[in-house]
Amino acid sequence: MKRRINIGFVIDDIDNYFSNQAAIGAEEAAKALDANLIVFPGHYIGKTDSKYVNKKFEYQYNAVFSLPTERNVDIIYILQGMICSRADLETQRTFLKSMPNVPIVCLFSDFEGYHSVTFNNKSGLSSMLDHIIEKHNAKDIGYVSGPETNRDARERLDIYRNVLKEKGIAYDARKVVYGDFTMNSEDAVNELLDQNDHLDAIVFANDCMAVGGYSALSKRGLIPGKDILVGGFDDDAFAISMEPPLTTVEASSAALAFKAVLNAENYINGTALQDMTVDTHLVQRNSCGCENFDVESMYERLKLNGIPEGDDSFIKAVLDFLLKEYNEDELISSTMTSFLVAYKDLLNSEDIGPSAERMTDSFSEFLKTDIFERSTREKCFNLFQTLQTYAIDITSSDSKRVQIFETFAHFFRRLTFSGIFPVSASGKNTRMRGFINRSMGEVFLVEGGKDIPYEHLLGGFNGMGMERTFLYLFQGNIKNQGSFNWMPPTSILLKAINDKDGLRTLPDEQQLLRTESIFDNEYITGDDRRTMIVSPLFVGEDFYGLLVNEVKMTDTFSLSSLASQLSVTLRSLFMIEEQNKVKQALQNSLERFIRDNTKLEEIAQKDELTGLYNRRGFITNAEKAISDPANQGKIAIICYADLDNLKVVNDKFGHDDGDFALKTIAQVLQESFRDSDIIGRFGGDEFIALAITGADCDIEAMKNRIEKVTKRYNKFAAKPYNIEMSTGIYKFRVTGNVDLYDMINSADVLLYQEKLRKKAGRDIT
Repeated sequence: MKRRINIGFVIDDIDNYFSNQAAIGAEEAAKALDANLIVFPGHYIGKTDSKYVNKKFEYQYNAVFSLPTERNVDIIYILQGMICSRADLETQRTFLKSMPNVPIVCLFSDFEGYHSVTFNNKSGLSSMLDHIIEKHNAKDIGYVSGPETNRDARERLDIYRNVLKEKGIAYDARKVVYGDFTMNSEDAVNELLDQNDHLDAIVFANDCMAVGGYSALSKRGLIPGKDILVGGFDDDAFAISMEPPLTTVEASSAALAFKAVLNAENYINGTALQDMTVDTHLVQRNSCGCENFDVESMYERLKLNGIPEGDDSFIKAVLDFLLKEYNEDELISSTMTSFLVAYKDLLNSEDIGPSAERMTDSFSEFLKTDIFERSTREKCFNLFQTLQTYAIDITSSDSKRVQIFETFAHFFRRLTFSGIFPVSASGKNTRMRGFINRSMGEVFLVEGGKDIPYEHLLGGFNGMGMERTFLYLFQGNIKNQGSFNWMPPTSILLKAINDKDGLRTLPDEQQLLRTESIFDNEYITGDDRRTMIVSPLFVGEDFYGLLVNEVKMTDTFSLSSLASQLSVTLRSLFMIEEQNKVKQALQNSLERFIRDNTKLEEIAQKDELTGLYNRRGFITNAEKAISDPANQGKIAIICYADLDNLKVVNDKFGHDDGDFALKTIAQVLQESFRDSDIIGRFGGDEFIALAITGADCDIEAMKNRIEKVTKRYNKFAAKPYNIEMSTGIYKFRVTGNVDLYDMINSADVLLYQEKLRKKAGRDIT
């Protein structure tokens, strides 16, 4: 069976409509490839968006950019044009170099040495400028560009210059100002207006800057579409709701991401083209001076100027227009195709009754699809208005025209009143906040016991479209003070899970995992592809951990704000826990004294499954051995071992066999080491041993002994799988300043290197 590839998708703010749509397009492509999609939503590199300029700790979100590794992703797509839109080239280069050594594809911006998928800015922006020059006779046209460091901004400015030249209009540098792609563009627009007595039109390099432009124009008493023509770029979600609605250029981030991700295997295999582009299209509204959209341009786009018999280009053009080219949804396509076939018959029939009836039936089925998750209401209305206008234009019979009007009037009524409008994101967000508030409130009401009931923090997530939710917390007090190259700890604790098996907090001995395995470990079960998104948990510079959700991208509304709410609750819980620790300090000291060298202490330090020390028992006894004066100056080793493929054994043969494998590894280590050595199960599938040898020791001989004993146990067990482990053995001299945790980390690094060698030495299929 071919191994499913893991696609990393590195984006800016997930609540940004443009970026969210890109992630939706990426998810659709991942589904088509049967690939996993892992989304890493940070914010911005370089100068921050004005939205976050006064928020001191927004840099914490960018910590997720350090999570992709060669072990958890096979390819990385980066929304370079969004994340780095305000960063200088050297900062962008440093950011890209920080990514792991896998194929990297830059989206919405190109960068030398990397694959890229970008918009064909020329197709849409040229249409915009042609439209306001030819149809509205605009000659004096101002332009608000994006940052000079941004590739798209430079290219769009060049298009502006070239179109003016083609139209015989002289370029004037005073008619160009530079914004930063944010709504904070009033100063730039005022500068443009101050140095130009009168402008026929202003074109903005994106829709966000047009928002600031509307405000600046309003303060001067200028009405877009009447006193001055205005155009934007991107067709952002808010563009149609501006007053007047903004004429813009449709640049579908979903279409671009879909096209890019669909080529993932080609990028991985090295067979993809270096660069690809996605077309952009003019979206005509009122701010350019038009009362209605340009029906002639719609005829051309939908290939309606004559429909030859047997020619399906018209149907394909409609589907491309409606579905943004990124989603070949079978149900939507089939219902709309049925509608269009009946529509073609209506055009060629004198008696349109049968055709109209078939169109009505197909339209009813069309409304039952999830079309409004794949397209926009505006596009649907424009499509049906174009189809109606064209049918009337080519019809000479007045009675047939009346029938066409009545048929399409029915469609427009259904579009308006059929309940097609989705629940707003704010409504969903309010509902989710209610769930989360109640769940988090339960945490403070749970009585008895000193442990934090982490599972209650995740209540409500599965009721809001989250398939699975995982709460990971770092060990100790982790700080992130905004260093560009900040890296997370190598290990993390999986505290709680919310999935089909319900809410649960894991036992301490099962929590420890490698940070890079948060998307793929023994607790993430099942063979289906999945989409996962990670959110940082922090308050101020304190970084608590990570929230990982398995979820459809259409259900990620305000996930970052919910993660913030969860972070604040964690801070409160940690403060309460710390206070309880202080109150119990004296009592705990007394209890430790009483339990010393007693059976109760021994039981507390034992792992129930294997009989070895648990993590606490190992640390306690290892620290005693290292601090023992009799051992000072002696040679010692730390052996960090990891059972290979426990998840595979559990999934394929069941958890009883998984437990058998863990107990077998414990027995192998006990036989391989001396009775005086300290051996423990450190957590999950990880084991650890301390041996103070006195004299020097041969690490290779130690590894060979472990391997020899392992083979003998496998032969005796006669299982349909081999029980194997990877080891990292670190040698050191016992002195008074030895830090046990440093020695463990050094052995862990060696273990990691061995696992990489094993991975490189086998063919994964």
